[in-house]
Amino acid sequence: MKYRYCTVIATALVAVLTGSPAGLAVAVPSRAGVLPRVDFNGDGFTDFAAGTPAGWVHGKWRAGGVTAFYGSARGVTAAGTVTVDQDSAGVPGAAENGDLFGAATAPGDFDGDGYTDLAVGAPLEDVGSDVNGGSLTILWGSAAGLRGGSTVVDPAPAAHDRFGAALAAGDFDGDGRTDLAAGTNGSTLYVFRKGIARSGRAGALATRVLPLRSAPEAGIVNLTAGDVDGDRRADLMVDGYSPTLGSDGKYHNVNYYVPGTSTGPSRTVARKMPGGVAGAIGDIDGDGYGDIVTGIWWGRSKPGGAIGGQVQVTYGAAGGPSSRTQMISEESGNVPGDSEDWDKFGSSVALGDINGDGRLDLAIGARQESLTLWGQVRYAVGTVTVLTGSRGGVDTTTVPQYFYPGNHGVPGTSLWAQFGSGALLADVDGSGGADLIVGAQGQDNGDGTVTVLPSLAGRIGTDGVTEIKARDLRMDTTGIPRLGSVLNGSLQASVINSNDW
Repeated sequence: MKYRYCTVIATALVAVLTGSPAGLAVAVPSRAGVLPRVDFNGDGFTDFAAGTPAGWVHGKWRAGGVTAFYGSARGVTAAGTVTVDQDSAGVPGAAENGDLFGAATAPGDFDGDGYTDLAVGAPLEDVGSDVNGGSLTILWGSAAGLRGGSTVVDPAPAAHDRFGAALAAGDFDGDGRTDLAAGTNGSTLYVFRKGIARSGRAGALATRVLPLRSAPEAGIVNLTAGDVDGDRRADLMVDGYSPTLGSDGKYHNVNYYVPGTSTGPSRTVARKMPGGVAGAIGDIDGDGYGDIVTGIWWGRSKPGGAIGGQVQVTYGAAGGPSSRTQMISEESGNVPGDSEDWDKFGSSVALGDINGDGRLDLAIGARQESLTLWGQVRYAVGTVTVLTGSRGGVDTTTVPQYFYPGNHGVPGTSLWAQFGSGALLADVDGSGGADLIVGAQGQDNGDGTVTVLPSLAGRIGTDGVTEIKARDLRMDTTGIPRLGSVLNGSLQASVINSNDW
């Protein structure tokens, strides 16, 4: 067990949400690792979305929904949110048992009107007679925020199930329009290119078969987009499982780096990379290339050691991922704590510029971390550690910021909170530094919370901290919605059929 660690508090996860002006009509390719600002209502403040795929809707269990949190000079508040589900006006389909609408989300301006839209997957939705075929919906941004939606039709429904189980947005072909990559439980990657019209039809479709295992709970597990090679096209990290059994009789997790080209994700280049589900891409060392951060929460920090988890950083270069790597665990430098079995260090990761130095900082969640607090063992509290980006890479020597519920102004109770189960770094109050948004899916008796910790003078602080509970959003808490389990990202495929989240 870890003992109380009294450093200043901070954390972060899945995305770099900075960049383009609100009125920009097209997704102009940006510098390495930086995505356009997520701004659903075009007011100049960064917004974000939280999926609650386990949420009940009008008595339908695990039908799912998505909540848009709108930024402002005051940050985000419960009043400044809108929750959308498949029973909402203008949204295709209907809320049904077990659809898991919101299990995957990806923001991007798909129709080029200057407002960020939101792609939402419902991987277990029945489509006609296709059981668990899955569906993909675009919720459209507007001056009033997310309003209405359109269906993106599955291009090959007979070839797979769980269409929309993993999503990522980016300009993969460099034409200035936002593309959308989608995964299923098969091995084929689908990329909707050259924008998506309000009809739901894309300008072009690119496909790519990858050497991944196809199975009900396999296929493409996670997608992460960012410019690794500095050519102003977004590249992809595609996560799944090897199609062949390892010597231990198990299918092992693996990633493939697929670079962007003028016709979308490369049809010829797919570089095998280490496994890891959570991912972020951004420029940590300021050299102009996006660096790949992979959370390997089932990993060992040393041979024969605890299965506490670790994070690998693979630094980008002109040729894509370089041979320069950095492994980070709870045994590294001044990273707090000790690696213990099933801490799940690396279960969430994120990049964002907290201090405004142009280099991205790294936050790592350990959602199952147990702590000894005030003389008592508190299980699965969850923590987030924030490490500074520097010219030499991630700085593990400087004392980091460290956050968990009930400590130094972080709201919430500590038992089974799973703090860090989801998070983002995004400047939601327009102050110039990335604020920390943390999901705690086990908080509030499992209903879940989203906590926003503002950036103050180049650090994450707790003055003005905001905790938003599922009940504050008037969610139906009958079935435990697990708010904070999906923040601008995807639910892990292995837990889609689980009652554990």
